Amino acid sequence: MSFFDKIPTSTSVSPISKELYLKNDSNIAVLILHGYTGSPHDMYYIGRQIHKSGFSIYIPRLPGHGTNSNDFLNSNWRDWLRKSVDSYLDLKAYHKKVYILGLSMGGVLTTLLASKFHPEKIVLAAPALKAKDRRINLTPFFGFIVKKIKKKNPQTFDDEKLDYLASQYWNYDWPSKAADLYKLQKMALKNLSKVTSKTYVILSKKDEAVPFSVKEIIENNIKGKTEFLILEESRHVVVNDIEKEKVAEQTINWLKKE
Repeated sequence: MSFFDKIPTSTSVSPISKELYLKNDSNIAVLILHGYTGSPHDMYYIGRQIHKSGFSIYIPRLPGHGTNSNDFLNSNWRDWLRKSVDSYLDLKAYHKKVYILGLSMGGVLTTLLASKFHPEKIVLAAPALKAKDRRINLTPFFGFIVKKIKKKNPQTFDDEKLDYLASQYWNYDWPSKAADLYKLQKMALKNLSKVTSKTYVILSKKDEAVPFSVKEIIENNIKGKTEFLILEESRHVVVNDIEKEKVAEQTINWLKKE
């Protein structure tokens, strides 16, 4: 069976996972990348705030995300990285400057883009350069055998759109796809010293997915001038959590600095 044959005929993009492009008169655009098992809806708030402040913004949907679990299983790290590269190049064709903001795996992809294209500024929000769950180190070995594992305590949401995404993505562990994330992590760590962009890093002490020790990794490797915003209350999705207003305001202030 070919890749094309594996795509369910019912595949469609969730209404809250649509890509978002908002244009402004500014010659600067911000590419905004969501994370692993996430989708553009995680980035809508900060994206719209950045747009209101005067920038054009584009939030792409990474392949396999925001649709269904079969679609996710049929995507991989090459697809996610290729989509990120294409999105950057497309924006660069229309805007003089393109900054990049990435959440979680989007932050990993951001560092890879920055190591290649050297944008003036990047924002790393809870960048998943490392994972708190050390089982990710084993996924290259057992990810070929175990595709997904149902979590003991599945999430439910009153919003039927969020509840659908939970049923397709968040209520499972994905050893085979975590192996793809692990591959991107290794690539990013190898290339981190090539990042010369001015870098703004957003970390939370209550992040349940990314260890706070990534701060030291960034400080010791990224060559560009680096500033940090340290949060006290937010969980992993720092751009859309309890301190999202602060995150958006401080990020916009930094993006506008000379």
